[in-house]
Amino acid sequence: MANPLHGTLVYSSHEGTTHLYRDGLVSSPFGDFQFVANYCNQVNIWTTSDGGITWQRDKYLDSPCPTSPVINTGFSDPDLTNDASGRIYDTGIDLVNDALFSSGDGGKTFDEGTPQCHDGDRPWLAGGKANEVFMATDTLENAQSHQMYQSMDGGQTCSSTGVPDVGTLSNGLSYTGDGKLYSDSTRNRIAEPEVFTDSNGNLVGVGVGTWTRGAAEFTPHFVATTSLYSHWPAIAIDSSNNIYLVWDTDNRTPNTTGGCNAGPSPAPNTVRMAYSTTFGQSWSKPVTVAAPASSRVYWPWIAAGDPGKVSVVWYQTGPGQLADLDCQPADTYVYESSIVNANTTKPTTSGPVNASGRVVHYGQVCQGGTTCVATGQDRRLGDYFTNALDARGCVLIASGDTMLVDPLTGAQLPTARPIFIHRNAGPALTGKGSCS
Repeated sequence: MANPLHGTLVYSSHEGTTHLYRDGLVSSPFGDFQFVANYCNQVNIWTTSDGGITWQRDKYLDSPCPTSPVINTGFSDPDLTNDASGRIYDTGIDLVNDALFSSGDGGKTFDEGTPQCHDGDRPWLAGGKANEVFMATDTLENAQSHQMYQSMDGGQTCSSTGVPDVGTLSNGLSYTGDGKLYSDSTRNRIAEPEVFTDSNGNLVGVGVGTWTRGAAEFTPHFVATTSLYSHWPAIAIDSSNNIYLVWDTDNRTPNTTGGCNAGPSPAPNTVRMAYSTTFGQSWSKPVTVAAPASSRVYWPWIAAGDPGKVSVVWYQTGPGQLADLDCQPADTYVYESSIVNANTTKPTTSGPVNASGRVVHYGQVCQGGTTCVATGQDRRLGDYFTNALDARGCVLIASGDTMLVDPLTGAQLPTARPIFIHRNAGPALTGKGSCS
């Protein structure tokens, strides 16, 4: 994420604990020394002040740890956001606690926070007014639900009660917030992705929940009936408060058995997008962003700039590789499309382009959560990757990269390495500048 007030970019990642690849632990003679030497039970944080040419790893008091353990514990699930004053926030979990901590100098040092904003899993952040941040999480107490909590002191304390985004509609469909939330430009409204399920718990569609300051709960909005390959859809909000929702489909060939556990064979699938100019009250018909003829696309993410200008990224397998990735290997590339007039019925697309230019992962991609380590499956790509815009409005992409190998044996490493991709040509998505 860019922090324009301080001229920095901030990069945060899972520490690797539950993203370990067991075969890499066995075949690499040191079991990945860098992972062991830098482990602190905190998410990793790096900053750059030169647009990504050089990066500095955050270190607390010259330790290998990025922040004080008094304000942050948790190796997993980072997320970044800025509040209206330019304070930047991050989060991490220990599989039970949601830590929340913030920086007043563009991410170089983190001076405020709490290791226990709430008990939960999958925390996501949205910046509010000065020193205000909202955290949505899947709560662990009582029956698991999805709630949003508020901090008004830079992350040092959080509200004891949450705002729910979970329930059942009159037609019997259940909904729950699931994914990265964002504030509108006034910091008075919030939107987050939702998934909808039937009475048997089967996913039937995606949508967006919206909240206005002071409301007791989120208002659900069903957007589209669809299958879903990724864990959740993703949203972005442009400078005029138009909301964009993206997701992938999970197309299968009927009456076949070429998938995992003899399930239906994977078929070419799509990345889809819909928009709302009424902050969720009404939605456009979905349009197709990507539909390769002989590849699988997965885990899309979106960033928005000026009205109608968005960037969509996704992973894509190599040509002819219709793999069921939970059990079958394939090449994975990073693709991107920049779209203008995305808030109209006539969007103009630049792309798709192969943003990585090379394979960033070869192998399976386990989506089974923490059980992937126990089963020996490959979860090194994590569960999502992101794009964002820098202060000029140029696209940034963060992903895992598993193509580096043990320098002594050439064997697979047990953890991914972070990769940073920065657009260096074409028009920016904010203002009239160029990314050249």
